[in-house]
Amino acid sequence: LAATVQHQTDVAQDDFNANIDANLFEAHAIYQAGPFQLRALYAMWDLNDAINAASPGADEQEGFYIEPSYMLTEKLGIFARYSEWDNQAGSSTVDSEFQQRDIGINYWLTPTVVFKADYQNQSAPSTESELDGLNLGVGWSF
Repeated sequence: LAATVQHQTDVAQDDFNANIDANLFEAHAIYQAGPFQLRALYAMWDLNDAINAASPGADEQEGFYIEPSYMLTEKLGIFARYSEWDNQAGSSTVDSEFQQRDIGINYWLTPTVVFKADYQNQSAPSTESELDGLNLGVGWSF
């Protein structure tokens, strides 16, 4: 279990010609029992109202995910993830919440190299495009 609080006095770094104070709050948990693992995370940005001039409701942004996974063998694992996020959560009049479901597989070539593939299915607000698709990746830890 862990939590984070961060304060920034100029999160936009003068991109909007205004000092935008912001606070980030985050909490996450990881549970593992044998080959099963469960991860969850929630995060929220709270920005001062100066950001509303650029994007209504963007003074509050929040999201979370929950991700169960299972190691089938020493080299092969599967996972699923459910996510929700809203980059304009400060507006009660704008439909801006995204939802996404992912299902994927990981194959460890070596203990430090992993090949990843997942399919994502996204539900977007009516004003946005949904991004469904296949993602491929390679991970390397050193």
